[in-house]
Amino acid sequence: MLNAPAAVAVALEAAPQKGLSERRLVYVTVTDRATGDPVPIGAWTGDEDLTMQIISATTGLEETRTYYAMPALKVGEITCTTDMTVQSASIEMPQIADVVQALIRTHDARLARVEVHTLYLDVDTGQQLGTLVDWVGEVDKAPIRTPPVGEEGAATFRTVSDLMSMLTRINPRKSSYEGQKLRQGDEWGKYASTAGNWKLPWGQKNT
Repeated sequence: MLNAPAAVAVALEAAPQKGLSERRLVYVTVTDRATGDPVPIGAWTGDEDLTMQIISATTGLEETRTYYAMPALKVGEITCTTDMTVQSASIEMPQIADVVQALIRTHDARLARVEVHTLYLDVDTGQQLGTLVDWVGEVDKAPIRTPPVGEEGAATFRTVSDLMSMLTRINPRKSSYEGQKLRQGDEWGKYASTAGNWKLPWGQKNT
């Protein structure tokens, strides 16, 4: 069931007749390379910087967030499924933007948490009606495309659904000999890489 603010629900119901006016809000929590502290950075598809109250998709609590203006921001298609498939969504930003430089170069974006909201506006007045969360995930890749002279490059963040990806992630300490040795010299996995190829005779002594 869609849990939307009343004004947003009314706008969605009237969309076939009046249309929709919406903006994308992207909030990425990167890591400070020096201290390891989380650093949240927001951007949205508006023309001016925006500070607003929004419900965190992580905690469910209302908090004040700042989103920097980035009209060229693009959020790829977001697919909603009910199975265990690891879904992904791409977020493209111009690489020369200060926000992007902070996200990728100043801070560490590896496995950064990402929230994408849609901000709905009144079609006639432009007044803010409310937001809905569209995506919660983590950064999987963040390649920067260097453009030819005279063209603009882009940084594309590939994000994946963190809940589903965690369910498929392998813990190396369960099978790695090196990982086991860190546990007070435990050598449980010493022959893990070769034991599968051993030929054990049945009913006779192994020579």
